[in-house]
Amino acid sequence: MEQKHENSHGHTVMRAEATLVQHYMTILLGTWLLLGIFVDGYAHRHDVLETFFTPWHAILYSGFIASACWMSGIVYRNRLRSGGTWMSCIPRGYGAGLCGVAIFLCGGLADMVWHTIFGIEKDTAALLSPSHLLLLVGSLLLLSAPYQAAVSEQGARRIGWRLFFPPFLSITLAAAAAGFFLMYTWMFHYNLPSAKSIEWLQNEYGLWLIAINNEHRGLSYILINTLLFMIPLFLLMKRWIVPIGTMTLFLVITTTLNSSLDGFRHYPVILIAGAAGIAGDLLYRWLRPYERTWSYRVVAGAVPLMLWSLYFLWMHMTAGIGWEVELWTGAIVQAMLASIAVSLLAISSPRSVSYA
Repeated sequence: MEQKHENSHGHTVMRAEATLVQHYMTILLGTWLLLGIFVDGYAHRHDVLETFFTPWHAILYSGFIASACWMSGIVYRNRLRSGGTWMSCIPRGYGAGLCGVAIFLCGGLADMVWHTIFGIEKDTAALLSPSHLLLLVGSLLLLSAPYQAAVSEQGARRIGWRLFFPPFLSITLAAAAAGFFLMYTWMFHYNLPSAKSIEWLQNEYGLWLIAINNEHRGLSYILINTLLFMIPLFLLMKRWIVPIGTMTLFLVITTTLNSSLDGFRHYPVILIAGAAGIAGDLLYRWLRPYERTWSYRVVAGAVPLMLWSLYFLWMHMTAGIGWEVELWTGAIVQAMLASIAVSLLAISSPRSVSYA
């Protein structure tokens, strides 16, 4: 499919457009790639003996090859059909995705060389390996292609799930990939405020400094996780009137993928995230923030309020809270304020412009 656009010289040019079916296929293959990333991450976290040539790397790189062939094939078919230039045959929004393909390929080759020279990384070092960071950049660009295509389209803001699902899953998978590389800040892996965690640290090390470090880490993780959850949702709400269930599905998918890295040891957090998403969806439906901008601030504050309040309630019921009450209640309020602050930057009131 093609659409007419005017270039900087005022000339009309034809620009390729990906179809809805093509977007869905891009998402399907991108999911294959992302699942390979998480399977590989699970192997790294659980000290599975590996070289570069492993079954989990096979899942990862076969997903990449399938995605690369698919996106390149779209461009090739467009050129055969239209006879236009290569650039004009790249579907709108997919240019960055094809750059991601090239970057991921370079990262994969560099990763093989890196493993051969330096061996297999473990723990946080595996996330900060330069070759792995290239894979991150490439995967983010590749996974976000359907979202980039959707935001560049002109049309009504209200959208149904049939059309919304590709950009929604696109930004959700990209957020999950970013979350994977920030797994060392994933609050639900560590449960730092639990009384058992603090007692273990004190018995193991007997240092007051360790307890302070525990608090600082936990507060930082809560803020980082809040922003990781909320920023993609703000991007979706800024562009569209999102369908009911958007926040619930987003929070459940991202939390489930990151929970898989621990073998779902803390599976209740998936239900907690789902409950926070339901609260956000109901408030969004009730307040209709797309009609009154101030309502976005209510939604922005309510989702982290529900998420972290339920989290600390679950911790209180299962392991006890080892933090002082001012600390854990303040952490909830701080997360709310951070989310509201970002919403002010992401979604502002429309302004009329007058010319003298």
